[in-house]
Formats: sequence, structure tokens, C-alpha cells
Amino acid sequence: MKCFYLVTILVSTFAEQFTFNAYRYTLELLLQEPSSGSYSKSDAAPVQELWLSQKLDHFDELNNKTWQMRYLRNDKYHKPQGPIYIFVGGEWTITPGLLSTGLTHDMAVENAGILFYTEHRYYGQSLPHNSSHNSMSLENLKHLNLHQALADLACFIRYQKSHSANLTHSKVILIGGSYSGSMVAWMTQLYPELVTASWASSAPLLAKANFYEYMQFVGNSINLTYGHNCTQRLENGFNHLVKLFNTNKISKLLERLDACASFNASDLLDRISFFNGIGNYFALVVQSYSEYIPALCNTLMSLHSSDELALERFLERLYSGDDKRLREFRCQDFSYKAMLEVFSDVSDRSTGTRAWFYQTCNQFGWYTTTTTTNCSTSASSCMSFGSQVPVWYFEQLCRDTFGPGQTPAALAMGIAEMNAQFGGFEFNQSVVYRELFFTHGELDPWRALGHQLGNQAVIIAGYSHVEDLASVNVRDSVQMNLVKLRIMSFLRRHVAS
Repeated sequence: MKCFYLVTILVSTFAEQFTFNAYRYTLELLLQEPSSGSYSKSDAAPVQELWLSQKLDHFDELNNKTWQMRYLRNDKYHKPQGPIYIFVGGEWTITPGLLSTGLTHDMAVENAGILFYTEHRYYGQSLPHNSSHNSMSLENLKHLNLHQALADLACFIRYQKSHSANLTHSKVILIGGSYSGSMVAWMTQLYPELVTASWASSAPLLAKANFYEYMQFVGNSINLTYGHNCTQRLENGFNHLVKLFNTNKISKLLERLDACASFNASDLLDRISFFNGIGNYFALVVQSYSEYIPALCNTLMSLHSSDELALERFLERLYSGDDKRLREFRCQDFSYKAMLEVFSDVSDRSTGTRAWFYQTCNQFGWYTTTTTTNCSTSASSCMSFGSQVPVWYFEQLCRDTFGPGQTPAALAMGIAEMNAQFGGFEFNQSVVYRELFFTHGELDPWRALGHQLGNQAVIIAGYSHVEDLASVNVRDSVQMNLVKLRIMSFLRRHVAS
């Protein structure tokens, strides 16, 4: 079934390994680069890889250290003084796709523009401490924050306009998705003189620690896509798992899931990690693979007449696999230690998992908890996913990953500063962000923290996270294509003015 195609990219199948981290691949996929559609080698041929020297610390005049920022450029369609389209990179490694196809590419073709794609510091190959084997050590991470990244972008724009006579008077259009969409919005507030207009797709704007709405939106999106019988089955199944833990009867299921012997069902951190990991799988499907929701639910509904046993069998398929030969060589590590290992890997130079966790622990929060009972949706579709994952769990993960200085009070200060400076998501767009267009997928859990009101904010029915970056396509819904045409029209007016 389609749903279990996804399983193959979440669970490793290398027999020579004895212990598999049950959480790593899901967490990495949650941070994947947005897609603007398929493209060929010939489409990507005009895209050049370039590098720009950036200050390590833009706000310390005494620090002259620099590093090399990677970026991509496509000038195939550019005519002198044509607009500059910059897709802002986020918590991922940048690739040529967003400059080779998609709506941003189409706008550059239409308006004889030049395309750029910037890579965020500490992600991909843009590592300020690239020469260090511990580029992601705590000491080396101290220059990773939103304001340094926005200053990088400001320097990038100034450099391009000052070093090319063909760009001196070009209008600058910023595009971003997810966190990079947030960056686009915040950039227009901090550096309005550099930006003509922007489009932010799926951008969360409110920093908060207890992001309980996220998992509630996951449940609500499954309900909207498939129906109450699937969400009810999941809810009953998760409650059943809680009961198995509470009554010390979880061991048989853990054995069928090939759980490592080191997992301690009586250890609260191991238990919370188990529920957080399973919840992340369903969140991944909704956020990044929403087209698989019907297949997921069909599978879940077909496995057994009992809600409880259906979820058990679903998890067996997800984690243990069907190849009994492989099961002799491995076990799945569901422990808290396994979760901590994902974020503690100082040698991680490609996935962005540790760097992103550092940012959330210091400025954004965005902890996807499940213990809050205040449902933001109707009671019939509000899921708790077992109500096992509290805020303090993420606070401990941050402290265990980055040291005792990583306290809830420090994060609270970072969140307060963020919201005080940028205003969260409640603002009058006729006064703030007048030159910015917001889009959100109806199914996207991040929508809960985004700006959704007014003529320059649209919710697209039936779609999830950053699913509006591709070109206008007859396979998309009428509303989706109309929204894309509105975006193009909005940005075209600013280019022509």
C-alpha cells in the first residue's frame, strides 16, 4: 500500500547494524527542503553554485572573523535591472530545484528576473566553523540565531546590488517557506529598505514554548481528510498504549516491535520518548506527505476490527518489518538516549537536526506537546495522542543536549524578545507587512502560529505544509491555482511599480 512506501524511508534496513535509532529518520524528514516539483538535469544546468564571505558576528565590531556562505544563482532569464528573486534558505541543505522549476522560477521567466537561493548559516555546506571537526559543538553554535541569519541576508542583498551594474536598481522579491517564510516576514520588518515585496508560505510567526496546537492540528487534519472513524481509532489506540504502560503489559508489544533490551518501560523519559516518536510519525505524514493520509487510514482501518489491536499491528508494520532475516540482526532503540543522540551529534554536518533544535531551544520553543487538554478544534476531532508528552520533556532534552545553561527561563526570555520585536501573528496588515503575502495549507499544523486574516492571507483547502511552491498545474485544485495566480499578480504589481 502507498502508506508503507513511506515506512521504507523511515526505518533503516542495513543488516550489518545491530541497533537502529527509531527516531532519527523521522526527525530528519521533518526538516527536509520544500519542493517546487520535479526537474531535469537540463532544467538545473543554468544554476551556479557560488560563495560569499560573511562576518561571523555582524553585531560585534571587534570580531573580524568571516566564513563562506553558499548560495545558488540562475541568471538565464535576467535582463539588466530586472527583478531579483531570492528564495531564502531555512533549516535544510539547498539544492537547485527551487531555481529550476516552480512558481518562483516562473515569475523570474515572466519578468526577466534573476534567481538566487541563499543557504542559512549552520545548515548544508554553510558552516561558519567548517574547518572544525566539531562544527556543531556548543561553543561553535553561539553565533547561530535568527538575527545573525537575517543580517547575512541583508549583507547578501547589498553585495549583489553593489557588485553588479545590472542589479543596481533591481527590485528585490523575497520568497520563503516554513521557517524561511518566517524569516521573509521578519526581514521585511528589520530591513524594509532592502525588500520590495515578499511571499511567505506556511510561516509560523508566534514564538511559544508549549506548541500543543501542533499535534491537535495533526489530528484535525486526519479527520478533515479521512473522517472521524480514523481519528477515533487512533485516539483509542493511543489510549490503549497508555494503559499497557500503566499496567506493565507493554513488554509483549515492545518485543513485537523489536525494541532493544535497553528500553525501560518503567523509565518516564523512555516512555515519553516512545510516545513522542510515534506522534512524530503521524505528524510527518500530515505535514509533509498529506497525500498519504487516506492510505494511512485505509491501512489502519483494515488491520483489525479492534481499534486497540489495529494500532498495535500498524506499529508492528512500521517498526519491525516483514523480513524475519533482518530482525535477527537488529533492534529498534526507542529509549530517551536514542532521542538525545539525534540532537547531541556534534559531527552532524548535513541533516540540520542539532542546529535546528538549538534554535528552538533558544528563540522559538515550538515544542510539540500533547498533555494540554485545551482543544482548539471541535471535540469530535480533537486528538490527544495519549497525552504523554509534556513541556518539561523538551526542556530536559534541551538541557541534556546543550548543558545546564539551557534553562526554561532563558528560553522564555528569548521568546519574549522575539514576540516583543516582531509582534507574533496578531497585527493589522495595513500597518505592518503591507508588502507581504501569506499562504497556509488548511491541513498544515504550523498554520496555528501563522497570520491567517485579511486580503493578503489565504488558507488553501486540502493542502498542507509548503505545498504551494510548484507551478500552476491542472492536477491541483482550482483554489490552489487561483491562489498562485494571486501571488504572481501581487508580486508583479510591486515589480512594475
